[in-house]
Formats: sequence, C-alpha cells, structure tokens
Amino acid sequence: MSDSTTEANRRDWPEPGGEPSLTRKIALLAMLLILIAIVLFATYYYLVHRRLPIPRIGITAEEQVAPPEYVFSIAGPAGPDALTRPVGVAVLGNSVYVTDTEARVIRVYSLNGNYRFSFSAIADGDNTSLGNPQHISAGPDGNIYVSDRRLRSIYVFTAEGQYLREISLNGEEDQLWSPLGTTFDEQGNLYATDVGITDMHRVLVFDAQGAEVRRFGRTGTAERMTDLPGSFFFPNHIAVSDDGTLFVSDSNNRRVQVFDAQGNFERIIQTAGIPRGLAIDEEGHLYVVDALAHSVDIYTLQGEKITSFGGRGIGPGQFAFPNAIDLDATGRIYVTDRENHQVQVWEWAQADIVIPAPPGVDWSRAWWLLPLLLLPLLLLLRRRRFVVNVDFIEALASAGKIEVMRRGRIRWIITAQLHTALIGRVIGGVDIARLVKRAAYSDSDAAHLVKTQGISYDDAALLALAKRTKRLCTEDARLTAWGRRLGIEVFDAEEYSRRFLKGVDKGSRGE
Repeated sequence: MSDSTTEANRRDWPEPGGEPSLTRKIALLAMLLILIAIVLFATYYYLVHRRLPIPRIGITAEEQVAPPEYVFSIAGPAGPDALTRPVGVAVLGNSVYVTDTEARVIRVYSLNGNYRFSFSAIADGDNTSLGNPQHISAGPDGNIYVSDRRLRSIYVFTAEGQYLREISLNGEEDQLWSPLGTTFDEQGNLYATDVGITDMHRVLVFDAQGAEVRRFGRTGTAERMTDLPGSFFFPNHIAVSDDGTLFVSDSNNRRVQVFDAQGNFERIIQTAGIPRGLAIDEEGHLYVVDALAHSVDIYTLQGEKITSFGGRGIGPGQFAFPNAIDLDATGRIYVTDRENHQVQVWEWAQADIVIPAPPGVDWSRAWWLLPLLLLPLLLLLRRRRFVVNVDFIEALASAGKIEVMRRGRIRWIITAQLHTALIGRVIGGVDIARLVKRAAYSDSDAAHLVKTQGISYDDAALLALAKRTKRLCTEDARLTAWGRRLGIEVFDAEEYSRRFLKGVDKGSRGE
C-alpha cells in the first residue's frame, strides 16, 4: 500500500474541528430544541405562578448506571475517641453507629459526620463490656444490635447506648457459635450468620423476642463458583429484599448465595473478589462490598452487575479493606474503610434534571412540549457497540469487506492492550487504529476469568469488555465458546456480514 493511498484514506476521516457529520448536526439540533423547550416552559411557568419551577434531581444511565460519588469521610475527633478500626456500620434515624474493633466500642456520629458519643458497657455475667464487636444493625424496634465474636453473643442496646439484653444459643451450642453479620426482615425477625466451629458455618433466624426460629446452611469449601450450593465458608453478611428473598455473602467461597424466605437455596450470584457487607436500596440495587478489590459492586437483585465504585488507596474515594455498608433514608451510602480508619460516605451522582408538571396547566396550550417529541431521535442516533478481535478484522479484510466497517451505525471497540498492536496497521486502505477505539473493562472481572477459566489475561480482558456490550466479533473458537457461556452474542466474519453488512455493502458498491 503506497503512502499516497494511505494518506488519501486518512483524509476520509473527519478531523477535529472539521465539518460536523450529519449525525452530529441532528444531535445538536435535537439538543437545541430541548433547550428551547425548557426555556419556553420556564417562561410559561413563571408567568402563571410567578416563580420558577424547582427541578427534581434523579439518576441517569447510559449503557451502565453512573456510579455513586464520594462525598466525605467520618473519622471521629483527634484523641482517644478517634476511629481506629471500623468494621460494622448501621444508620438509625439521624445517627451513624460504627463498631470500632480495636477500641472495642461503638462510636456514634451524626449524619454529617460529627462525633456524638461512644458506648460499650454490658451486663452479661462476668462480662461488663464488649469483647470483639463486629457487625451492627438497626432493629425495627429502634434498638441497636451488635454481634460480638469473642463473647459469642448478640447484644441489644437502646439508640442512646444503654444495654438491654443478650441473644445467644442455648446449652452447649452457646460456646460453639460465633455470630457475625446481622440484619432484619419486615416481620422483625433477626438473621445472623454464624462462623463458629468449622463444620457449622450457617445462618440462624430469631424472632423479635430472641427465640430461635430456624437455621440453614452448612460448611463447605467450593473449588468452583457453583460447587456445593447452600454451603458456606465464612458467611459474612446477609441482606433481605422486600419479598423476603435472602442474600448471603459467602465470603471465602467468593460468591453471594440467594435463598427464599424459608432458607431454601435458589441461585448463586458470581462475584470476583471477597464479598462481605451487603445492602439493598429502594431501587432494588444490591450493594456488595469487595474486600479484595477494595471496592463496592452494585448488582440487580437478579445478579447482573450494574456498576462499581472505589478502588485501592488512601485518598478520598479509595478504600483499604472495606467491610460493611448501610444506607440512610435519603439513599446515602456509608462504607467502613477498615485500614484507612474511617467511614466513607457516598451518594448517587446528581444529574438529569426532570421538570415536574405545574399544577393547573392547561394541556391544550402546552405547545412548548412539542420539541420534546424529538427526544426519540437521540435513541435512533445511538451507535451500537461491538467488541472486535484482530482475527475478525483480518477475516473481513480477506473477504474484501474491511471498507464497509466504516459505514453504518456501528462503533468498534477493543481493549487498550490489543489496540496498541493495531497502531500503524493499514488493511484494505483503512487505518485500523483509527477505526477501532479503546475502551475500559473491569479488571476484577478479567482476573476472575483468568482464575476460573485458565485463559490468558488478554483473552479475559476482551471477554470482560464484551460482557458490557453483550456483543463480540471473533474467529477464535475458544473465545466464541467462552463468550457464549457468559451470555455474549458472538459473531464470526461470515455471520456478521450476513446479518449486518448486507445493505451497507450494497450501498458502498452503488447497487
């Protein structure tokens, strides 16, 4: 291929600052019409009500939910009341309760992080203070429930820290169990994970009076994610959805197990790291604290990963072995950052202004809404994304179809590692590095695939990226098999040409 041919081909690509494409013109026109509609509506609203409309802030999502944003950290005052090793967290009313396992106390803060007081006194025989407080939960009765692994009990306190009573097992089992994670269902039943002696890892359920109702689970070490369903190896925490479904973080088996209200196994949610703290918000998001990845992953209740936030470090918004999580009434997120000696506070990104309808509007005169009818154009203009492997590009080139990859509403993406190898490559007169764009993927997802499937990191990264787009183009039979097992739609060059290039190919030849 001559230099002049390559240069001519590059001139076909729009340069930054050049003439906008038709797609960009339409998109800009749609945005302008939306802006005009908003201004007209605000003017109309002001003329009728003599005040401007107050927007409601909601959550936006493109192909993924935008992750929450770091707000601030809670660490306590300097001196003896400073937070040293936070493990559990619970929000009750306007207070945040944190177990400080090094100081062996419960520290209490306001929602904005101001230190209020600490407590640890109990009256349990010879035990007069907490021994090793771990997780903490706010009960529907307005009390605070603290699990203590050393004293093998769950202790109940008032919101002000006054000791009330103990919940434990009877007889010999009292010395065998070791309660860890606690939570409640809507009926007021208390659920506790038990990581006592090694052959009794399980979940126990108590009624509102502290009497045991039932138990389920047993100890089991799973070599593969799907091994030994219903068995646990250090279950850390538990969450209950509105319909009574139970979610248990099976930490050392690196998964979340799902059970019905009676403790019958239903399914497994695959996680890549070590799941610990769990929480469910009003939108049906399942939050899973990953102590190994130093982050929080967010899933649907069906197990589809939505987004994640955090990452290892000591800076704002970075974690060092996070452990527990809870939410307040506004949806703010509180995560114990154990080795950074703090509780981090996060909240969902505020975007997407949603204009409320004013009372008493005469809809027959609401002509300002007409430009909003063009909003569906934005969906039509959205480009489909395909993850592509180098062998697929070469196969299209051999079939004389590489040129048509530049046409149609398709965006080609690849991992940064593989994109580096494309720099300077020209196939069929097309600069491949400019045709295919780099895109980010989940490193924890890739690492999990390397470990469980025994594949190279480059292949795992490509599959992790394809899990986001749900589409992969490759000629590699191994990648095809792995992709389909992950629920990814996979195309080779022949299948892709048949399904997507037929009309585009004809147009490029002038037929």
